[in-house]
Amino acid sequence: MKSWYNISMNLLFAAFLSAGLSHAASSPENISAGGARSFQTQPASAFKFQPAGLPSLSAFAQNRVGTIKGGMNHSPVDITIDKRAWTIKGGMNHSPVDVAIDHEKARITGGANHSPVDLAFAWTPESMLVEGGANRSPVKLYVNWKDGILTGHANHSPVKVEFDMKAGDADAKTVELKGYANHAPVVLSFDKVSGRLTGGMNHAPVDVTIVNADLYDFLQYFFLFLGE
Repeated sequence: MKSWYNISMNLLFAAFLSAGLSHAASSPENISAGGARSFQTQPASAFKFQPAGLPSLSAFAQNRVGTIKGGMNHSPVDITIDKRAWTIKGGMNHSPVDVAIDHEKARITGGANHSPVDLAFAWTPESMLVEGGANRSPVKLYVNWKDGILTGHANHSPVKVEFDMKAGDADAKTVELKGYANHAPVVLSFDKVSGRLTGGMNHAPVDVTIVNADLYDFLQYFFLFLGE
C-alpha cells in the first residue's frame, strides 16, 4: 500500500510541476521526449486525442486561481485562469476572453480575440499539443518542457520559441524566451520571483504580471496571447 501511495503522489507532483492542465488528456502514442524535432516531421493524423484514463485531479486544484494582468499587443490584459472550474475569463486584445477546458473530452472551447476557439489537446508531464482553430486560423502548437521549445503554427504564421526553465537551478531568477510568432520576433524575459513578463512580441511591447500561475500557463495557452 505504501508503494502505491508513493507512486501516486509522485505522479501527481510531476503533473502539477509540468503544466496548468495537469489532469488533461492521456499522452498520445507519437508524442515523446523526442520533442519538437519529431513533431515537425509528423503528419496531423499521427496524433491521437483521447480522454485520460486516470481519475480526475480536480480535488487537488482547490484555490488555484491565477491571473495575468498588464499590457501587450497595444491592449490591456486582465484574465483569470481558474483551475477549479477550469476556465479562462477576462479580456485582452480589445476582446472578451471566455474559454473552458474540458478534460474528459480533451478540448478547449469558447471565444477569444473576436474568434471562436475549438482546440483538441493532448498532455504528458513533458509536453502538450493543441490543435484546431482559434484567432480565425488553424492552430497547431506543441510545447516540450524538457527540450525547451514551443513550435507549430497559428495566426497563419509559423511559431518557434525557445526557452530554458532552469528548473534545476535554484539561483536562476529569470527565463529568457526567443524566437518568432505571428510574423514578428519574440524576445521576452520572465522574472521567476515577481512573475513579471517583459519584452516584445507581435510588434508590440509586453509588460504583464503572472500571479498564482506560471510561465507554463502562458506557453500552454500561447494562442491567446498572439492577438488577432
